[in-house]
Amino acid sequence: MAQPEFSFDGIAIRQALINLPITSAWENLQSPQPSEIYVPLLHNKALSQDVSIVEGMRGAGKSFWTAVLADDETRKLVADVANIQKLNNLIVRIGFGLSLDNESFPTAKRISSLIDQGCTADDVWRSVLLRHLLKELERPMPFDDGVDAAALWVKGNRNPADHYLTECDLDLAQRGKVLLLLFDSLERLADDWGHIRKILSAALQLGLECRTRRAIRLKFFLRPDMVEEDDEIWRFADSSKLLHSMEKLTWRSNDLFGLILLHLANSPSVGFAFRQEITKQTHIAWQKSDGAYSLPQGLTMGEQPLRSIVEALAGAWVGNSSKRGFTFTWIPTHLSDAKGRLSPRSILLAFRHAAQWTEDRHADHKNALHYEGIQQGVVEASRIRINEIKEDYPWVGPLLEALKGATVPLKLDELTEKWPESCIKASLDAAEEKQRLPPRRYSSDPNRKGDMQALVDDLVELAILYRTEDKRLNMPDIFRVGFGIKRKGGVKLPR
Repeated sequence: MAQPEFSFDGIAIRQALINLPITSAWENLQSPQPSEIYVPLLHNKALSQDVSIVEGMRGAGKSFWTAVLADDETRKLVADVANIQKLNNLIVRIGFGLSLDNESFPTAKRISSLIDQGCTADDVWRSVLLRHLLKELERPMPFDDGVDAAALWVKGNRNPADHYLTECDLDLAQRGKVLLLLFDSLERLADDWGHIRKILSAALQLGLECRTRRAIRLKFFLRPDMVEEDDEIWRFADSSKLLHSMEKLTWRSNDLFGLILLHLANSPSVGFAFRQEITKQTHIAWQKSDGAYSLPQGLTMGEQPLRSIVEALAGAWVGNSSKRGFTFTWIPTHLSDAKGRLSPRSILLAFRHAAQWTEDRHADHKNALHYEGIQQGVVEASRIRINEIKEDYPWVGPLLEALKGATVPLKLDELTEKWPESCIKASLDAAEEKQRLPPRRYSSDPNRKGDMQALVDDLVELAILYRTEDKRLNMPDIFRVGFGIKRKGGVKLPR
């Protein structure tokens, strides 16, 4: 069957891609615009009230979905677009987030201050939940309205506090409502990982307790290291019940391309022509709601017509022939980590930078993106991802910086000989200085502590390295490029 041939105004599309919104506004709980909301099918379950743990890598959408669920109008829009009707019965409040001017939950500094005053972390979280419930049900509060007053009251009145929670739970159930308390940006709970671990564990235990209630649920948006790499967080009875209700924020490459299409479809400058051309070639109609167009599922369900659209925007090949690779598969392959995980932030950065590079050097190029621009877009996405990995895992930086100029894949001994004792010390010192977890196996496993193979396994666990069929160690481009590490046939390093 002949595939549709799309014809777009490359120069106009390029300008729209240069203006792609890459914002972290929702990290401060500011709800995204309807034109920015794309709901992958794989995320539907994660939004459910019955899913307690939502795991997502950096940039996967944890803060985005927190902001969406917390806003009544935006949540209703998502419920309609994604057909998740249970969202309409929710009362959603924030238990913890990054916003510093929100009086409905404590900041990290307030939590620290309350603990210094004798409150436990459980007192703090129980008071946050109780305060939300009493306000929503318009019941009188037995304490002055304020984060500190609520926590200090719970500290001295645990049994009455639990009685209030039970009464509020019954009242909500009789009204046919569920209060969902959201927790995001939990890596900001304290300045060091030891305190983060204790405070987070207390919140998770309250979340487990509330799963036995009728109308109260807690949802935690967690990074992979909090779920998979620190057993201490989960060292409480029946913690597995929470993990059994976990979903991951997984993005297919089709969904990431769909995100680009969504922005173009809602662009003030090219949106009308873009939608019209797609409808003309595919007979797929666009639906408008709250002033924004949602992306028809038919565009991302399979390889076509999506592949033809992407090729019309960026060309079929990443070069003058197919030898260097096909654009549709090359982009997600070079933006994913060793576990094949992709993030919206990376693809938005890559497309925006590719458009700007093309505009600066090949302004008359017929397609929106030149293939060299696409390669440079990956370089930029790699640079940003490197900054993120250094922030989350400071010990990684010195190890990979020591590999600059090397060519992967490498044998184990070839890799580890580039890490002298001084490099290992710098790695561990970086984790201690930033008060973050050191490499888990290398530092904590009683049977492997100090073993270089264990250190490599820690990097494999983070999806920074992977083993080839012949047991050598390789690195995906999203990390390799930013650290100045070579690979034959890979994306060229920036000069």
